Amino acid sequence: MKNWIKGMICVTVLGSVLAADAAFPLRVDIDVTTKRDRKQVGAGDSGEVKMETVKVKVKVRKSGGDLPEGKLFAELYVIGKQIHTGHYGIIDVQKGEFELLKENKYTAEYTSPPYTLTETQGNIRAGGKYETYLVVISGPDGEIIDHRSGRHIKDEGVAFIRTLGKETMFDRDGNILGQLENKGEVMKIAIPAAMQSGSTYGN
Repeated sequence: MKNWIKGMICVTVLGSVLAADAAFPLRVDIDVTTKRDRKQVGAGDSGEVKMETVKVKVKVRKSGGDLPEGKLFAELYVIGKQIHTGHYGIIDVQKGEFELLKENKYTAEYTSPPYTLTETQGNIRAGGKYETYLVVISGPDGEIIDHRSGRHIKDEGVAFIRTLGKETMFDRDGNILGQLENKGEVMKIAIPAAMQSGSTYGN
């Protein structure tokens, strides 16, 4: 009887220790806002030239579970689309570590640098435009906690984009097409062609 009671006590103590060590997976809310400013640079007989500046702001907040030991990891992919080809391109990739601290209400924020994209409209269509974003939050062990994007991206699409570097061009089927074209060279041809004679310039 005494041995049986001793065994029950050992099982109870062991169960308490395991329960104390067991962690609930961290859950986060990912809030992303994009600020987009567009202005007309000039216009002519054959079209107009517009410039768009985009900033992406990411806010991550703990919504439940336990914080793991170590820092969390964030990845931001800013994705554009080429007007003249219809192909997609990684405008920029931002990666870094962060913490969800109690003194910051378990919230962390990040604002990207501004990205400027120029496009021509009219008879000559060229340049690029902002398309969407992908944010991936991972734990210290590299496991994805959550991700968010401005367009619906399947898990295999998320995995594919995470392999890409800045200025990589790809199509909607996931084929890598090389590097983004030099936008400066493209615009040197497209802007004069779009504006031609009789151009008027905006401020």
